Amino acid sequence: MKILVTGAGGMLGQALVPCLESRGHVVTGLTKEDLDVTDFAKVMEAFSGLAPELVIHSAAYTKVDQAESEPDLAYLVNGYGTENVAVACSHLQIPMVYISTDYVFDGKRNSPYTTWDQTAPISIYGKSKLAGETAVQRHLNQFYILRTSWLYGPNGRNFVDTILDLSTKQKTLRVVADQWGTPTCTLSLSETIADLIVTERFGVYHATDGGVTNWCEFARQIVSGRDVPVEAIETKDMPRPATRPKYSVLDKTTLIQAIGREVLPWQEALSTYLDLLKEKQPV
Repeated sequence: MKILVTGAGGMLGQALVPCLESRGHVVTGLTKEDLDVTDFAKVMEAFSGLAPELVIHSAAYTKVDQAESEPDLAYLVNGYGTENVAVACSHLQIPMVYISTDYVFDGKRNSPYTTWDQTAPISIYGKSKLAGETAVQRHLNQFYILRTSWLYGPNGRNFVDTILDLSTKQKTLRVVADQWGTPTCTLSLSETIADLIVTERFGVYHATDGGVTNWCEFARQIVSGRDVPVEAIETKDMPRPATRPKYSVLDKTTLIQAIGREVLPWQEALSTYLDLLKEKQPV
């Protein structure tokens, strides 16, 4: 397929473009400098000129805590910007992929959220991403909405890199243990997206790596083999501007049925990423 990827300079975009190219797709990746999704005229011009067969919209405002103090910007990019992309795709009859988040749920349950469960975001970031979902569903019939969680990977600020960095500077790490979810590597998520888009089974999907953990156990797995203890703390011990869902595990049943395979366990995806980091270290 001829595919256009917005947000190609972001952490997911930088993993997604080469993954799709390796599958034989012709990919145009547009960074935020190449395309301002909040400018509808520029979105229409770009899409009309490039004439893609599919648009993957990964451009987003992702500063979860900062969004609480600048909600207008979060909604401008994630809500209005996504609506611009959806309307342009509707005009030009192009199917669309929208990357969403587990933060569209409130996290008040203790079982995995299905794609049919009621959304109830508790942060500005989550609300702005849900606004994007609503825009996509309002304007298009042929779309994939992919909710993912706890994203990390090469070429972007992320939890794994932060923990590794702190482990060289601090004797003990303190990490919250009462927030549950699933870490997801951009490399494995990109493979999942590549598998899904050829099915033409449009709809809402939950796309994360496999398994369940909390941030503390995730951190312990990251520094496994290093002499750095990780102390479990509660969310209240480390308050943040944005409220996080306490439990945001996503049920991937419909995704697995669509792509015809299981997803990679989060521990395996993390191991692959850590090996990649070791390879990049100077000798």
